[in-house]
Amino acid sequence: MLGLFIASTPATAASTQPLTVRIFRVSCVDPCRNTGLESSTESAPDFYAIIGFAGFDSYTTPRAPDDQEAVTPDWKLTRRIPTDVVEQDISVLIMDYDSTSPDDVGDASPRPGNAAAKLTVNMVHGTVKGDMTSSAGCVAGNGEPGGGIFGADPQPAVQVCLEITPNEASDTDGDGFKDYEEYRGVDFNGDNVVDLTLPDADAEQRDLYVEIDWMRGEKPQDGVLAAVSKVFNAAPVIDRGVTGIGLHLIEDEELPYAESIDLSDDRQAGAYDDFDDLKLGVPARACGPGATAHFGTAADRANPMCDKIMLFKRLHYRYGIFIHGLTGAGVTSGRAEVNDRGGNDFVVSLGRWDDARFSGAGGRAAAEQATLLHELGHTLGLGHGGRYINGVVDRINCKPNYRSVMNYIWQFTVNDPDRPLDYQRQGTETLLENDLDETKKPGLKPFSGQVIYGVGGHIRRADPTEAIDWTGDGKPYSADATANINDIPDVDPDCTSSKSDERLVSNPDWDNLVYDFTGSPYFSDGAHGPIVPELTGDDVLRMSSADLTAAITVDRVDAGGGDTVTATVTAGNKGGRASTATVLTFTPPVGGPVTRQLADLQPGQTTTETFTFTVPCTAGDGTTLTSTAKITGTPEPDETLTDNSATAATKIHAPNLAVTVAATPSVNAGEAITYTVAYRNTGSAPATGAALTTTLPAGLYYSQALDQGAGPRPSAVIRNDDDTTSLTWKPGTIAAGAGATVTFTARPTLLMEAGATVTGTANLAYGGTNGCAFAPTTASAQTTATEVTPGRQPLLSTVWALRHDLRTAETLARVQATDTRFDGADGTTADGVLSQQEVSAVLFLPVTQPRTLRAELLATTLNMATRQINAATQVHTITAGRLGLDTVGDAVRYAQATLAQPPGLSNLIRYTDTTLALTEINSGIAEHY
Repeated sequence: MLGLFIASTPATAASTQPLTVRIFRVSCVDPCRNTGLESSTESAPDFYAIIGFAGFDSYTTPRAPDDQEAVTPDWKLTRRIPTDVVEQDISVLIMDYDSTSPDDVGDASPRPGNAAAKLTVNMVHGTVKGDMTSSAGCVAGNGEPGGGIFGADPQPAVQVCLEITPNEASDTDGDGFKDYEEYRGVDFNGDNVVDLTLPDADAEQRDLYVEIDWMRGEKPQDGVLAAVSKVFNAAPVIDRGVTGIGLHLIEDEELPYAESIDLSDDRQAGAYDDFDDLKLGVPARACGPGATAHFGTAADRANPMCDKIMLFKRLHYRYGIFIHGLTGAGVTSGRAEVNDRGGNDFVVSLGRWDDARFSGAGGRAAAEQATLLHELGHTLGLGHGGRYINGVVDRINCKPNYRSVMNYIWQFTVNDPDRPLDYQRQGTETLLENDLDETKKPGLKPFSGQVIYGVGGHIRRADPTEAIDWTGDGKPYSADATANINDIPDVDPDCTSSKSDERLVSNPDWDNLVYDFTGSPYFSDGAHGPIVPELTGDDVLRMSSADLTAAITVDRVDAGGGDTVTATVTAGNKGGRASTATVLTFTPPVGGPVTRQLADLQPGQTTTETFTFTVPCTAGDGTTLTSTAKITGTPEPDETLTDNSATAATKIHAPNLAVTVAATPSVNAGEAITYTVAYRNTGSAPATGAALTTTLPAGLYYSQALDQGAGPRPSAVIRNDDDTTSLTWKPGTIAAGAGATVTFTARPTLLMEAGATVTGTANLAYGGTNGCAFAPTTASAQTTATEVTPGRQPLLSTVWALRHDLRTAETLARVQATDTRFDGADGTTADGVLSQQEVSAVLFLPVTQPRTLRAELLATTLNMATRQINAATQVHTITAGRLGLDTVGDAVRYAQATLAQPPGLSNLIRYTDTTLALTEINSGIAEHY
């Protein structure tokens, strides 16, 4: 028997703590062969030791090999010391076994009068005092000169080398806590009174301490912290025969509520809207009355040793808060510091989740457990792909061969209800995306359940014990296929990968955790590193239900009236469940909605449907016709309906003709009015069959022969039954943006008196594509008649027959505008203009009716045209009175009406009176100015 071993105890509150003395060398200082310790003729000593712990029976070790002056026996004795013992006394006595006489005593103490080496171990700090002042070393006796306790016979001195464990710096399990701290607690001021206890610490099992606080309404559900601690307790980590890790989630206190808090390196202004406001306080004050910080317990903050307690916890405790929401992160599940050297701060932010989101994650408690374990894993140096053997965080997400809650595929149970709440326990085969063997089993035996991977961005499942169709394209299978198997944006955008040549390694998580976070760059207060997106409640909804999408395109994004537009609707399901009772509704911009029942849509599946509608001719140019598609199905929660509808726009192109009319604002009777008619196609499509018609009112005369405008001349001039005149132009097709101007002149009759108005109206008719017709566009312009003061010297018809010089073209044009009966009087064809020959023919020898009256009428209009008299000039004669004529205009109109009647006996008197009335006017005797 070389030593005595004491079995380890479970990680509970310790009532005792082990203390071990190991003697690893004993040797003679004074001569001890044939003299001294051994008598004459005797050989070297046969060493053994008697070890005494105060309060315990002494222990005699086995004998070392016989006849040795120095031995290395490796004697051990472990005692479990009650934790109420502050100082433990230990004695070591070295003996020499003699078979023929009593055993001899070696002097191992430097103190006179003592043979046994005596030590005292402080059971709070692990310090050693007495004959040896360190936890390991050698002590030799003084040989008791003068006999001492051995009487007159001095005893030879021996040296004993020993080790006391645990020593004051021992950390048996390597978790960063000294053994004495784990057994007793921490005494900061050296008064042997523990100031801080580590609950349930175990010096032989790694311990992790995490303080958990929560906002009002966000306290962890019952059993959540215990469930996560249980995961660590069952971890496949064996250290000195103890399995698991002691995770101590200390449920502490409720914090002030905030709708959202920020967890970034930029501390936000204001109180309690930032992680560091809650942890460090606003203003930062950790201890004493008025403390504002929440890291540490209320008892810690009130403790006189608060500053030292806080420093200790800051070096050893991680800190997590269950919050309502994370600033700028919507319904994200949480966030933690992520670094190769781990981190110490994290949040669980599930307060904004609703029942549908929690249901998809297996319930609120399950969601809290998974998120807490996930975020805590980040602070332990794990990325979404775990951790490389070289200690670098693996950030490749959604790896099919990495079955851990750190992987978004398995963080929640939504994709695999049977997935364990755990980190990856053992590594699996590395997958090379550009060298995947679809003909053999992939070596993923540690998996339970199914392998989940991506094909075309969508989730695909396979049996891990069978060959896997990584490409998803079926047979023939390839021994060197290439596939982007961790590209699964249906899970989360962080699972989007553009590479198909990644090396997807799968290392065990539990063997690679980082316990000491003080080497992390995020250990400093206020330093949290870049924001790392996490799984959101919307991701869970999408994975746990159907998530239908609708997209729509039209074959005509530009169209005209009468065009047929075909809409193609693509319906898809990007969720994790099939959609049933799927209905697609298409609503065209004109007409009623069209509804179609679709077959069930599987995850990742899409289908297309086509619909048509006809653009109405009434659709205005530049307007947008919107086609809408909407898809519904089950099960799909309200939170994912935002992309269930889609629209497509068709811009309408139609002609749009505008016309304007400008006219001379005022003219004297008989003078030319200039009309400018402008038209333009302000639409974006050509106008077809355009026809411009200008209508001149009665009393306004037009002839192409007298037209002084720039043109173009009308293609048709029609005198209507109501004495209006229609002028027509036919521009035909008018391109978009094109237009033209028509300028012409027309003359008002000399019978128009001052103040009278005439209005010219333009009407532009046109059509478009596919036989569409549009309402004509119109415009008008008004001219007011003015009057020239008369010259009062009218001429007789006989005089006008001689005065060719006074019969100017302008004078004759005014006459033509007033009465067209003289045009063609010389036997020529009437051409719309009055010539000298035609005037002379009318005035030549007017001896019989109706020639006489015609000649006098012509003379009267010539006198009006030369402004000697006006239509409004008053007339007073017996004849005028008898005929009821008050003005020259009345007389002219009466004459025109007379000439419309046959000159027979029945009208002889009328012709005679009318001729006399006009002769009196032309002779100047009828006018009264």
